[in-house]
Amino acid sequence: MNIIYNGTDITSSVQPTVLQITDNAGGKPDSVTAVFSNTEGLWSKWKPSKNDTLRIKQDGFDTGTMYIDELTQGAGVFGLKALSIPQIAKTARSQGWENVRFLEIATRIAARYRFGLQTYNVVNHLYSRVDQIEEPDFAFLAYRSMLEGYALKINNGNLVIYDEATEEQKAPDAVNGKIFLRDLHGAFEFKDKSTDIYAKCIVRSQMSSGYIQGEYSASGIYGPTMKRNLYMTNQAEANRWARGLLRSTNKYMITGTFGIDLNPNLAAGTSVNVSEVGMFDGKFFIDRLIHDLIHNRTQLTIRKPLEGY
Repeated sequence: MNIIYNGTDITSSVQPTVLQITDNAGGKPDSVTAVFSNTEGLWSKWKPSKNDTLRIKQDGFDTGTMYIDELTQGAGVFGLKALSIPQIAKTARSQGWENVRFLEIATRIAARYRFGLQTYNVVNHLYSRVDQIEEPDFAFLAYRSMLEGYALKINNGNLVIYDEATEEQKAPDAVNGKIFLRDLHGAFEFKDKSTDIYAKCIVRSQMSSGYIQGEYSASGIYGPTMKRNLYMTNQAEANRWARGLLRSTNKYMITGTFGIDLNPNLAAGTSVNVSEVGMFDGKFFIDRLIHDLIHNRTQLTIRKPLEGY
C-alpha cells in the first residue's frame, strides 16, 4: 500500500486504523475516509489543511488525486475525508448559455478546474437555452447528464460522462464479474421495492403560446405518474427528459447490498453476475463500492439494469 499526501509518500510514517475508499458509478464524487493513530501528535506537526491532496495505491488500484474535505482529531487519532473534487467546486454559480451543445457545457466546466473530459456514447444535443442558477458546477452538470440518461463520474482529474443504458447492457468481466453465495460475508440484502417507483413520467414547460408536454412510460411497471415542471424549448427535449427522470428513479427498484473479500479489480459502473442467492440471481450493475483496505473487505451496492430505457 502507498499513502501519498501532497505528492509525498508517507506510508512508512503513518499507521492507518481506518482506510475506506468509496467508488460511485456517478452523480456523487468518490471519497476516501482515513483514520490514523496519532499518539505522538505527528499530524498536528504536519498541519494538514483542506484542499491538500491524498492518493492511495494498492495492488494496481489507484484512487487518483483526492482533495481533503474534512479534518478530525480525537484522543490519539487523526481523521481525514477526501473527495474527488476540489473545495472550489462547491461554489454556487449562475450563468446562462444560448444555442449551446451538451459537450460545450461539459468542456467549459472541465476546463474551469483543469480537468479532462471523457465521454462514452454521448449525443451532443443542441439547446436553445440553458440556465445554471446558484448551483455548483458539478451538481449542475450531473443533473443535466441525468436528464439525458447519462451519468457523470469524477475521478483523478477527469470528468467521465457515459450513457447508463449502454453501460448496463455490457457483459460482466469473465474473471472478476462472478459472485456466488459462498463469496458473501455476513448479512446481505436484496430488495424489489414499489415505493418511489413510477409507471410514467410527464414533464411540462410553460410557454407564452401554451406549454410543451413530454412523457415516457415504462412497460411492465404499475405505479403512479411522476410529474415535473422544467424549462424546455422543444418536444424532443421534453420526451428525452421524461425518460431520463423516470430512469433516474426506477433504476433503484431492484437492489442488493453485501460484502465480499477485498477486490480492487471491481469498479462502480460495471456489471457483475450474482449466482446461487435465489430469486435475485442474475446480472446487476455496480452502483457503489466501498473498499476497506484495513479489514480486506469490499462492500457492494448493486442494482438491476433497466430494460428498454
